[in-house]
Amino acid sequence: MRATPLPDQVLLPRSRWRELGVSTNRLSSYEFVRPLPGLLTPRRAPASFQAVAASLQRTVVPGAVLSHTTAAVLYGVPVPVDADNGVGLLVKLRDPQDGRHRLSLLAPRNDPDAPPLADLCLDGPNHPALELRLPHLHCRIPPGPRAKAGQHVTVHRLTVGRTRRWNGLVLSAPPDLLLELATTLEHDEVVIALDHFLGPHSAFGPTSREAMRQAFEPFRGRPGFRALTSALADAREGAESPGETRTRLLVLRAGFPEPTPNLRVPDPDSGTTRRIDNAYASLLIGVEYDGDIHRSKQAWREEHARRDSLESAGWTLRRLTAADIRRPSRFLSALRRSVLAAGAPAPPVSNWKGATGRALSRPRPRPGPRPRSRPGHGPLAGTPSLPPPPLAAEDL
Repeated sequence: MRATPLPDQVLLPRSRWRELGVSTNRLSSYEFVRPLPGLLTPRRAPASFQAVAASLQRTVVPGAVLSHTTAAVLYGVPVPVDADNGVGLLVKLRDPQDGRHRLSLLAPRNDPDAPPLADLCLDGPNHPALELRLPHLHCRIPPGPRAKAGQHVTVHRLTVGRTRRWNGLVLSAPPDLLLELATTLEHDEVVIALDHFLGPHSAFGPTSREAMRQAFEPFRGRPGFRALTSALADAREGAESPGETRTRLLVLRAGFPEPTPNLRVPDPDSGTTRRIDNAYASLLIGVEYDGDIHRSKQAWREEHARRDSLESAGWTLRRLTAADIRRPSRFLSALRRSVLAAGAPAPPVSNWKGATGRALSRPRPRPGPRPRSRPGHGPLAGTPSLPPPPLAAEDL
């Protein structure tokens, strides 16, 4: 007897799968995964992350607000790759029903021999470089009775906060989201999130540090406020990627002057304007981060041509990768030689040698003690309920 074909990228309750002719044995087999209690999706072509988040909010914990890293990835905010079982690694796939690209429950396979991903927006779920990943989700509800949502979800009982409706879902408003991240992520990761909202790739358009500071004032005295304002002091306008932010923080802590993020310079060959990730304009020195993404050949060729043109115009480009962020001695020594060659003073090599250099590569911890939490209820469980401040139009 031929097995019932499974629709792609859907999340259905067990009873609905049975109505479609899927046997109980199949539903209990490796062929299906259960991201939420009572809801199953095919392992081969799993549902979108948005579909799982919507079911959490509407069915599993009705009225919950999506929060923390769950809200962050839905807004497009970069989060650490090791956070919440790799939620920041999920890739976009085309939805078979409306054709739109949505985050799937698939992520790049952790395999150096896997075929490269030419593009992170794929049209099918069967790419050999992808693997299923069940990320950990977060939502918040007002203080009160406990609510359980399965092993893949943390339900936070938090002070009532501002919300924003986003693509049919209710999420923590951006200022509240940043406060949530400040209670759970390390300092540098919060700076990266702030840089995203200050930069051109934010879904809300770039904003200013002063606008952020005003948006955070209602949080004064709440857990996470101190960490958030500390991260804001290190955030800058103009950064376009986490790698650029990590690079800026690294060179500053090593003793170099602060570079200009994404400096625009004319390309002598194409007549267009190029950007340098972090630049010392007076020295004609640029610092560029090469992300560990699987680039297409065309993207690599365009990047090679851009750098060749800039170097022919007198720019010295120092490059680094994620390995250099972890072990920065080689890169920082090379940057020092370039700065000295340009006739400018440079910090001593002792700033990044030995234990000092290893300390530079570690994320700076949040200031203050970590907030207490109870299993399954998040770091701010039991915070007294207060009326939320109004969300003004200028609040991010």
